[in-house]
Amino acid sequence: MNVEAPPPPPPQPAGLPWERRAEVGAVHGFTETLRRLVVEPAAALGEARRRGDLFSPLAYAVLLVLIGVLAERIWSLLIGTSLLDVLPPHLRDNAGLAFALSTVGLAVTLVVMPILVLVAMFVYGAIVHLFLMLYGGTRDSDTGYEGTVRALAWSMTSQLGQLVPFAGGLVAMVWGVVLQTMALSSLHRTTQGRALAAVLTPLVLCCVCFAVFFAGIMALVVGGLAAGSGGR
Repeated sequence: MNVEAPPPPPPQPAGLPWERRAEVGAVHGFTETLRRLVVEPAAALGEARRRGDLFSPLAYAVLLVLIGVLAERIWSLLIGTSLLDVLPPHLRDNAGLAFALSTVGLAVTLVVMPILVLVAMFVYGAIVHLFLMLYGGTRDSDTGYEGTVRALAWSMTSQLGQLVPFAGGLVAMVWGVVLQTMALSSLHRTTQGRALAAVLTPLVLCCVCFAVFFAGIMALVVGGLAAGSGGR
């Protein structure tokens, strides 16, 4: 009895400019990849490599997160400086100390953040990949868990949303969900519905856990106040 061999995996794409930075240059590779993922994300993700050289997407993710952190701190500094004139004198005198502490905090953040980003990529990637498997989003995939980590890394382009004043965090989060959905769909060759479900499920579960935790804390506080009132 003849057994049909499984179809070969699709050919490996040439890669995004950042993945070909040895040919095009690191600066041009980074800026062009960033531009393409912002302007034409679907086409750009179609050119991203599926396997090998995991360093490139992870390095890209680290750089984008650092840009987002710097943007958020710059806006905080500008807003804080504009508020100095309306602060009481005793608070205004402590502004220099607050600025120094903030600068030290930023320096520490820039050193520690790359490690946190890498850990988050693999841990959160495992969670998202699990739900993607449960929803049947990996049936036609040839990239496996590596493809999920790659998708999340390229989706860090959304950290540019931090450039938006006041609402940067919200913009980055919504944009991130959109990019993660597109990237998972492209790299795993699945539907955007399954990809979106895999992205939203962990977020919904986190919100539910937080709501339950907050409700528990409030119940303890109300119970304590009621007990104190009853004892008088």
